[in-house]
Amino acid sequence: MISVFRFFIFAVPVSLLSFLYFFINDNDYYPGADFTVSEMPAFELNALYDNSIISNSDLKGSYLINVWASWCITCRIEHGFLVRLDAQNIPIVGLNYKDDKDDAIEWLSKYKDPYGLIIHDFSGSLALDMGVTGAPETFLVKDGKIIAHFSGEVNKRIWSDVFVPVIKKEKVKWNDQI
Repeated sequence: MISVFRFFIFAVPVSLLSFLYFFINDNDYYPGADFTVSEMPAFELNALYDNSIISNSDLKGSYLINVWASWCITCRIEHGFLVRLDAQNIPIVGLNYKDDKDDAIEWLSKYKDPYGLIIHDFSGSLALDMGVTGAPETFLVKDGKIIAHFSGEVNKRIWSDVFVPVIKKEKVKWNDQI
């Protein structure tokens, strides 16, 4: 009986550590990456600049949705990379999350606006429907379906390791309608 007990004392921690080692060292593992395909939620919210109504029917083709706010420090760090994506004609929809409208507009005038369209989600209702837990978060949408989602700062490495493989696999073609 004692030898069986000793075996379990040894085997359980070794098994757990082995599992964690292989899980964490998996090359496809990125904390914050989610590749679950889901429908883009229906919504009707105001645009940031002019209070016009934007709905999911206004969004066509393939684009990124970037959740950001002027109060978000990591959004400021990520912002330069988004400006570079915009310069490559990758359409980005901004989802201004739980932010004061004037603060958001001032922030964009200071740091440059990479968004083709900006949805002002003051209450966070659309973000909640999309599963957002904070800012920044970025979604890849193709034909009304979310096909990739990353929670956290998108930078060159995350772009090339998380988003580019999905873009290639799904044959995403960028449009200029946004």
